[in-house]
Amino acid sequence: MVNCAQFARFAALVALAAAAISCRSINAPAGVSREMAASIPSDTLILAGLNLDELRASPLYPKLPPAARALAEPFRGAAYLLLASNGKEIATITPGLAVAGHKTGRGGAPDLLARAAPLAGGKQIWIVARGGVTLPVAGNADNLNRLLRDTEYAAIAARIGSGIEIEATAVARTAEAGREFEENLRAIFSLTAAASARQPDLVALIRSIRISREDRTVRAEFSGGPDAVDRLLRLVTR
Repeated sequence: MVNCAQFARFAALVALAAAAISCRSINAPAGVSREMAASIPSDTLILAGLNLDELRASPLYPKLPPAARALAEPFRGAAYLLLASNGKEIATITPGLAVAGHKTGRGGAPDLLARAAPLAGGKQIWIVARGGVTLPVAGNADNLNRLLRDTEYAAIAARIGSGIEIEATAVARTAEAGREFEENLRAIFSLTAAASARQPDLVALIRSIRISREDRTVRAEFSGGPDAVDRLLRLVTR
């Protein structure tokens, strides 16, 4: 039979354990607080983060197309923004736990945050998607959906300063799938370059993308000057 002293000691241990858990740092990109992470819907398939303060301070921000700047306009008072999608709906999460959009099963997406953390360091924009997810994109960007069908996850992050730097990573389910992903990615870029022969600036942009693979992991990297943002937008929205 448990006496009062034993019960008190047990309760104290539970309280200490709870305190330790609550104080443990989350493995997430800088700027994402524990409260924001816990507010991510548990059915999230695609998670994106935007460091709005750093974006607004970027020399390139005024040069972004009006449509791109309009996305951040409703969040003028927020320093950071999370976008969480289940493939059908989008939830927006800002510091102070202002959450809008779908809120199904709050519980976070710790795996997506952990995968974003190493890629998002020093970047103002990042996106992580679970494998097999169909992204809500059109035009040339729809080629991504065909590529992502056999991946465990994919992520992309961008640093925007006086120029732009983009790093994308995809982890395939097998080494063979990784090889096929790399080949298909190179083929898509080659075909796009051929179709853009009359636009030498786009061809130069495509050819400057660096692709590499290590076992199941495929990476693509790009960096460019102020004009690169406009060229990239033209490329993916064609």
